Amino acid sequence: MPIYEYLCMNCQKRFEVLVNLNNQAKVICPDCQSDRVKRLVSAFGIGGGGSRIKSGGNSCSTCSSHSCSTCK
Repeated sequence: MPIYEYLCMNCQKRFEVLVNLNNQAKVICPDCQSDRVKRLVSAFGIGGGGSRIKSGGNSCSTCSSHSCSTCK
């Protein structure tokens, strides 16, 4: 079952949903219960068990010390 990232068009909340391909129920926002959601294109993480692709630069959005697993 794949995990998809969605954006609620009503409250702008970003959230992930584990989607059962055999039973695709309508996706609703967990915050405002709106069904006006848009599936987003997400980056697929490679290596290290993380879900972020390493940028190779010093721009890390995970930490400020540049010493986390994303920075290394």
